[in-house]
Amino acid sequence: MKVQRDDVVAPTATFGHKLTDVAVGEGLPDVDDLVAEFLGYADIILGRADPPTDGMAYLDLMEIAAAYYARAKEVEMLILWSEQQRKVIRGSPHYKFRTGQLRSFIEMAKMMADLGSRRLTQERLMYDQRYDSGNGG
Repeated sequence: MKVQRDDVVAPTATFGHKLTDVAVGEGLPDVDDLVAEFLGYADIILGRADPPTDGMAYLDLMEIAAAYYARAKEVEMLILWSEQQRKVIRGSPHYKFRTGQLRSFIEMAKMMADLGSRRLTQERLMYDQRYDSGNGG
């Protein structure tokens, strides 16, 4: 089975969870659009812009960073696929984006998703301690 993903779809697809939906881009647009997309994501996970969800801050960080991480890995996968098909060659803008800015963003998003997960675990432990202290002391 061959996978062909040359069409660029408007960035309205969502990475969903039962409780939240985080909008992410789709497809493999040109590098200028990718740079703008991932700089926007970075502004959100670094706290420079408001998050696209209305939940707990700890859950937001984990879910949003995980969605952006997944999108970054999808873009990496699409670029690698294009390299295998010889549509993207070494030294081209997509290749440079994959080995530069995208690689850095992937590391940052993964760290932020892990941080959000640890914060959520800590918040859960604190909640459990408050709940346990009120029941059967």
